[in-house]
Amino acid sequence: MKTIGVIANQDKAGVADLLPHLSKLARARDLKLVFDPDCSGSVAAEETAKTRDFLADVDAVITLGGDGTLLGAVRRMGANTKPILGVNMGKLGFLTGITQDELVTGLDAMAEDALVASPRRLQACEYPSARSGPVARAFALNDIVLSWGASSHIAHLEVSVDGQPVTTYTCDGLVISTPTGSTGHSLSAGGPVLHPESEALVISPICPHAMAIRPVVLHGNAEISVRLCDHSKTLVLACDGQSAGEMQPGDQIVVKPSEVIVNLLHLPGYQYWQILRQKLHWRGSTLTHS
Repeated sequence: MKTIGVIANQDKAGVADLLPHLSKLARARDLKLVFDPDCSGSVAAEETAKTRDFLADVDAVITLGGDGTLLGAVRRMGANTKPILGVNMGKLGFLTGITQDELVTGLDAMAEDALVASPRRLQACEYPSARSGPVARAFALNDIVLSWGASSHIAHLEVSVDGQPVTTYTCDGLVISTPTGSTGHSLSAGGPVLHPESEALVISPICPHAMAIRPVVLHGNAEISVRLCDHSKTLVLACDGQSAGEMQPGDQIVVKPSEVIVNLLHLPGYQYWQILRQKLHWRGSTLTHS
């Protein structure tokens, strides 16, 4: 019997009511569910994990919520990742594999080992942190972002790739995006859409103060160094949307590929470009031919 961990965002409408139904559906397919302790008020006590470290002992993970819920599950697993099937209970849902209407189909495919895995490499971000010693480390599936901070003044960022200087960006901030995250902050900053299984990275400056500055696509094994110039303003560092603290002038972050791979699960026949057309409302030309 497969053991499946379940993490749910019960702030999403309908999620709490769905959990007992999900449990019943899983038992009928010989799947054992272990629910996050936060779900204790919605499911039977014997189905609820006793600690938040329960994901180490499961075969796969189901998340119910949006992309943020799935990213939270990835953070909790750290290097000990398990395949994840995301159920979209939110709006966009680029990372989640199925909708609520496809839940039964998804459980059938999970019981039959018919789900398709899409491998995604995590990036490791090393940064100065007084809380955890001279250098702290965080993983990111989507992106690493340096942005804003308490001041609206300009930022000055020295960027190097594989030890070679690229440029000093004068801008409001910087997004270092994985292919998985290319449809997030990076896209809003003018970056390109990458196929999520490609081996590449994107550096997208936020509101650069020079028209010639454009996003840069790098090879997937690139090591990126970003240093806040001595005359730069303070910025906030976030990895997958989670604040890692303020970066001061003179501070440096280093982003490089980790050995950690996350497998996102999809139904057979999943087509990335079809999903992208739906999510981004790509309609093609409005011109008609006579």
